[in-house]
Amino acid sequence: MLKFLFVIAVMALVAVLGFVIDAQSRAPAVHPRLDSATLSIYAPGRVEGASPETELRPQLAGRVVRVLVADGDLVEEGQLLVELDDRQYRHSVALAAADVELAEAQLERLLNGAHHEERSEAAALFRAKQAELQRAQLEWQRLSGLRQAQAISQQQADNQRTLVEALEAEVAAAKARLDHLEAAARPDEVRIAKARIEAARARWELAKVDLERAQLRAPTRGQILDVGVEPGELTGPDAPRPAVIMADTISGPLRVRAFIEELDAPRVQIGMTAVVTADGLPDRQFHGRVVRLSPRMSPKQIRSDRPTERFDTKTREVWIELHSGEGLVVGLPVDVLIDAKDAADRAPAEAR
Repeated sequence: MLKFLFVIAVMALVAVLGFVIDAQSRAPAVHPRLDSATLSIYAPGRVEGASPETELRPQLAGRVVRVLVADGDLVEEGQLLVELDDRQYRHSVALAAADVELAEAQLERLLNGAHHEERSEAAALFRAKQAELQRAQLEWQRLSGLRQAQAISQQQADNQRTLVEALEAEVAAAKARLDHLEAAARPDEVRIAKARIEAARARWELAKVDLERAQLRAPTRGQILDVGVEPGELTGPDAPRPAVIMADTISGPLRVRAFIEELDAPRVQIGMTAVVTADGLPDRQFHGRVVRLSPRMSPKQIRSDRPTERFDTKTREVWIELHSGEGLVVGLPVDVLIDAKDAADRAPAEAR
């Protein structure tokens, strides 16, 4: 009996503890703000450049032959960062360029027609065949008279008549060849030759694109945050670690991406002022204003470890542009305090 009562007591204690833990995580007694009296909105955040961090990977798989940047380097748009082994692609470009030259030469030859020597040879052959035909025809006329006088056999006459017919066919063939060599290129032949040139040029451009993909270049001007490859390593579009991580810390002031919990998310507005602090810089405050709001809520990404923090909530991303971010480092976790007094003052006025 005592054992049974002990089991019931333990189960009841576990149920009570579970209820208390659930209540604390779902409905904290104090709203998570640093200072509710000033109607400020607290949120954790992290420092970013003028653009978010960009993970760069080569578009083609290959072996790294050169790494031309290091952590912290400032780069310009289009600057070469990492170069892969591109020998295969360089040969493909050269082969495609040769195909273009070959196709263009074939079109030029088609438009120029046959060589002068070929036309002269065909004309001479045509005249020779004509002479042979004339001689055979004269012989046929003579044999025809002899056949009527029965001075020759029928076989001799038939042989000469057949020879005349064969020479007439050879003359016609020689004339056709001469006409073909002297004729201009047909429109359909020209179109075929031009289409071959366009196809060769397209293959050449594709080969050049592949060659460019073997080189990783900076998409914008910015700062190199991390280099993840070394010469000799294999990398590519599916590599687990990016070859280079960079962010634009040059074009504009630093920003802070803050994550506002759902209870405060509707109150945040563009233009609100904010104060940013970092644990590593306890004596400094960085001022800025809200310049961008996410149109959607997303699962919580950063935890502040505050006693009243809720873990099963969603957050709204807010971007704060700092007036001066000197001393801050991209990726540094910070605390953000947004001044929402203006929104609070407008709410009663709108209600009236």
